Amino acid sequence: MEGMLFVGKLLTMGLGLLIALRGFQGYRRNESEPMLFVGVGFVFLTFGGIMGCSFIRASGMAPGTLGVVQTGLVATGMGFVLYSLYG
Repeated sequence: MEGMLFVGKLLTMGLGLLIALRGFQGYRRNESEPMLFVGVGFVFLTFGGIMGCSFIRASGMAPGTLGVVQTGLVATGMGFVLYSLYG
């Protein structure tokens, strides 16, 4: 079961970073600042999304602390994406 979770987390990380890469490429190609914020937002969302049980064991962090960090990363990523839409 842990192996499947690890593969799922890797897949999630790959997809998130691919979306971020496309955002950065769009920013460079079109000089579109909102695309830069989309790319940065997806980096935060990706790392916030992949944190979980395996990360708790690897880092030695308390589950409550990890939850706060994870929530902060996801909220920051959503803030960047929202800013790209309305900023």
